[in-house]
Amino acid sequence: MDKLKPLLLIFSIFLIPSLAFGQNKILKALTPDYINLQYGGSIGYVSGGAGYHFLSEKISLSINYGFVPASKGGSLNILTPKFDYKPFKIQLGQNVTWRPINPGLFISYTLGRNFDKKFDPNQYPDGYYWWSTALKIHLGFSTEVKISGGQKSAIKAVGLYAETNTNDLYLISWFENRTTTPITRIFFMGYGVRLYL
Repeated sequence: MDKLKPLLLIFSIFLIPSLAFGQNKILKALTPDYINLQYGGSIGYVSGGAGYHFLSEKISLSINYGFVPASKGGSLNILTPKFDYKPFKIQLGQNVTWRPINPGLFISYTLGRNFDKKFDPNQYPDGYYWWSTALKIHLGFSTEVKISGGQKSAIKAVGLYAETNTNDLYLISWFENRTTTPITRIFFMGYGVRLYL
């Protein structure tokens, strides 16, 4: 339960002002367009965040915090800005919309003393390891089904999504070993829910 406290704090920071002060113009401008909770997907065992839409919801930018508990290989804390492009949507019903393929780009940064932007030059020759232990650049694709509710309620819609991604280290490692490693081994899945405010 202690590990869920940061995620609950994120939800509280963004959801409570929206519910309580939704009519205030300044708070309304600062209130994100959505909050999300995600399981897996290379940004934590569980992660949560908030985001904003641009260009009629075709582009979104979110900031996420994720953690991996010690029992799952952590304890890790990960910060991730995510950029998603949602080029088109398919209307499945009056209140249901499907965005079938949404390319995305995100950068994850793992916090902690054991992680750094580059390997210790006193221990390894310069360029021996080119990647960062803390910073990873990810390329991903997602699909989302959005169910709309009433426009007057605080939560205007709920989105359920699945996302697959890979990162710079996995992609280059696969390219160098592509005769022995299937490309499916370098992609990882995440599943989440978005509450549209």
